[in-house]
Amino acid sequence: MNGSSTYARGAAQRKQMHYSPNLLSTVNNAIDNSLIAIIEYDSKEKGVSLREVEPMAVVYKDRKRNLVAWCRLRNDYRSFRLDRLNMIKVKNEEFMRRQDFNLESFQDDNSAGYSGDEIEEED
Repeated sequence: MNGSSTYARGAAQRKQMHYSPNLLSTVNNAIDNSLIAIIEYDSKEKGVSLREVEPMAVVYKDRKRNLVAWCRLRNDYRSFRLDRLNMIKVKNEEFMRRQDFNLESFQDDNSAGYSGDEIEEED
């Protein structure tokens, strides 16, 4: 990929739909190419924050799609609901995928022993 890609949405669009297919496409591009992303995340508890993340996967959690990423601000994995992303900009900067990433730890699990505590969701 040459250059960067960006997805942003306005308040009016947010009320009309959960998120655009362009958002999912931009997220998947960052994951597939191991590219750093800048996200603007609207947390219901903490408000809007700007994060630089290393996108790892899109998973379902509580019937919602989430971006699982290494958050450079928190220095840990975080789960970001796609319907709460106001903007994502994919930088033309690659990152090395972390060896400790385990996709199964971040997905909904129907087994009785799953507590959901493996990752902190940014509400």
